Amino acid sequence: STLSKDILYFAYGSNLDTARLETRLKHIPESKPARLPDYRLIFDKKAKNGEGTYANIVRAPGSEVWGVVYFFDSTDLALLDKCEGVSGGHYEHEHLEVEIENGVLVQAISYKACSKWIALECRPTMEYLRHVIEGARNHGLSETYIDQVTKIATAGIDGSLIEHTGDTLL
Repeated sequence: STLSKDILYFAYGSNLDTARLETRLKHIPESKPARLPDYRLIFDKKAKNGEGTYANIVRAPGSEVWGVVYFFDSTDLALLDKCEGVSGGHYEHEHLEVEIENGVLVQAISYKACSKWIALECRPTMEYLRHVIEGARNHGLSETYIDQVTKIATAGIDGSLIEHTGDTLL
């Protein structure tokens, strides 16, 4: 039986990276770039392994988060819930209104970090950030926005961290 792709999932973090998403779902769902108004991107979700932080969203009137809407079915969502640690209280579903092309507003599900996994805003690992940046590029998000994400993620670093990874982030 064919499951209908009637769940819209808004990705703003490492799930923007289609290669990463494909390893999780075993396929790449259809997608469209999308904008989430009145939220901002923040790296304050503690990583399960204690290394760095993951992306999260917080309400912030006047700000915006760019990402992508994937067309999911219930199986896709269940698989991703497992990866994102929903049952373990890492992330919870957030129901949002996002804007896709031509200003069309759609209802989507996204992940928001649960309070017990919130850290003081700090930095993601370079590997994690690379998933976010490459994913944003895969989907044609603007370089201006990608620069903003990089600035948020590397706030307070003098640039040395990026140089020492042996390959460039950007």
